[in-house]
Amino acid sequence: MVNKRKLTTRDLIMIGMLAAVCVLATSIKIPLPTGGMVHLGTAAIFITGILFGGVYAGLAAAIGSAFFDLLMGFSPYTIWSFFIKGAAGFTVGMMARGLWPEMISGDRWIFKAVLGMVLASFCTLGGYILAWWAVLGSVTVALGNSPSSVITSGIGLIVAMLIAPKLRHVLDKR
Repeated sequence: MVNKRKLTTRDLIMIGMLAAVCVLATSIKIPLPTGGMVHLGTAAIFITGILFGGVYAGLAAAIGSAFFDLLMGFSPYTIWSFFIKGAAGFTVGMMARGLWPEMISGDRWIFKAVLGMVLASFCTLGGYILAWWAVLGSVTVALGNSPSSVITSGIGLIVAMLIAPKLRHVLDKR
């Protein structure tokens, strides 16, 4: 049976707040010599997925990442980020929690969360290689930006695995 739950006002408020957290976390960045950047936005997306599921994480990641690009002058990447980061958030959330915050994916959620984050990292890497290639016009430059994506995803995974289990424990008790 499919859970046909609809978005409520509370859901929209939570998604908006989580999108704002994504923007703020993405603002915490370290520029790399390749022109890319390492930031904590991916960690925020991963944590959101682990805590709140695919719908919240997908929408918050899509909106927050796209808004960051618009706010910071990366407008050629806005639509790319919307879909790439939205898919990444949805992937992590579905693997770790299910569609909605109320759904629990069982006692092996940590394994599922790590698998979801790895899959989301590959999705992000592939998506941004295409985005960089399309925007910059060079596959060589796009591939040169790949290390920043891998580092950002790796840091995001580590930070999420340090923080999310504690927060999930607290939220699951509610």
